[in-house]
Parts: sequence; structure tokens; C-alpha cells
Amino acid sequence: MISIDLVYKTVLALANSDIRGNSKPSEIRLFLNNVINEIYEEYFSEINRMLNRQNKGLIGRGIENIPDRIREKLNHFLVENEPLVYQDEHFLLPSDLRFFESVFYNEVEVENTKSNSEFNLIKKIATKQYPIYNKSANQIKIAPSAIIDKVNINYLRNPKVPKWTYFVVNGAEVFNPSAPDFQDIDLHPSEESNVILKTLQKLGINLKEQDLQQITMNKENIEFNQENAN
Repeated sequence: MISIDLVYKTVLALANSDIRGNSKPSEIRLFLNNVINEIYEEYFSEINRMLNRQNKGLIGRGIENIPDRIREKLNHFLVENEPLVYQDEHFLLPSDLRFFESVFYNEVEVENTKSNSEFNLIKKIATKQYPIYNKSANQIKIAPSAIIDKVNINYLRNPKVPKWTYFVVNGAEVFNPSAPDFQDIDLHPSEESNVILKTLQKLGINLKEQDLQQITMNKENIEFNQENAN
């Protein structure tokens, strides 16, 4: 997770100026959610691109193994061995499912069929040792029909919606992490700078990571000097 308060206040501080005027907090919160989903989707195209480069020998497989780093970021969303509920001859899929990975019955992997017609064609020969499934919308059907429990799924979930919660004091918003609907930014911690930069871009401010690091360093130095002066 990434501290939403840190990101929110950093973006707010960099976005608001005498020249640009003030960005609305509600605008920043909306952009944050969009940025999180954009970063998530980029992982898949990026990992394919990096695997192609790795196969061509353009990047290494040691500490600089970029595909493994992207997989680590994706594993933040990995849910394993989630039990499925059986209802009306189907197993209901989790509401937060984003990408399907694999299905297991009693630790036996259930084979996917490409279409409903293929499922109906071979379901008669499916067994508990060699089960099959077909996915449709938010549910799956498994053959043989005797399988009604002990089915688990591995999947990548949706990011949780970020929520910078607050209460108002003298007309000002004050951060309140104790609120029941509070939610930090649901990404790998290494994405902190990326989230800030992409959110600023949506507000019309284009910075590079080096610029952000320098601004952050200057801000910390100012705060340090102020504390020492006191």
C-alpha cells in the first residue's frame, strides 16, 4: 500500500499556485482512482514488452530482471485458494475479480474450455480426476455435475478504490484515517512517485521523477531548517 495522505498532500502542494490557481480536492481524488487503474493495466503490456527484450538478450535475468519486478507488482493483487460458492448449478466468481488465473477442485486443476459448445461436447467424459469448466459472465460451470464444493480459484483482484477521508475544522479539511471508509492507495509501494507524477499530468503539470525528487528534497530541507530554528 501507498500512503494516500502523502500522495494527496504532495499533489495538492505541487498543483496549487498563484499562477495556476487551486485544484479542487475532489478533482485530485477522482484522478487518483483513474491513475491507479491505468498503472495496473500498463503492467500487462509492459511485461510482454520486457519479456520480448529479455528473450532477445537485451536485458538480463539477475537483479535487473524487469519482468520479475513487474510480476512482483502484480502479485500485490494475487488472491490464491479463494473458495467459490455453488448456486443454481454454477460457481459464483468473486465480485472483485479482474483477471482469471486458474481453478482447482480438491487441488486438481480444472481445465478451461474455450466455449460453451466445447464444454457441452466433452462434459460427459469429464471426471473428478479430469474436471473441466466454462466461464460465462460472473460465474463458471464445472463438469462433472457431481462437483458442488471444494472448488477454489486463483485470480488477480481489482484495486481497492482510494479514499482520503477527512472531517472539517473551521472550513478546512483535516485528514481522518480512522474513518470506516478510509483506504490507502492499493498499489505496490514502489509506485508512489509514479502515482504522483501521473496525477499531476492529469492536472496539466508535467514533471519528471528527478524533478519530483528535487522538489521533495527541497521541501524536506525547508521543514528541517524551520524545525531547527524553532
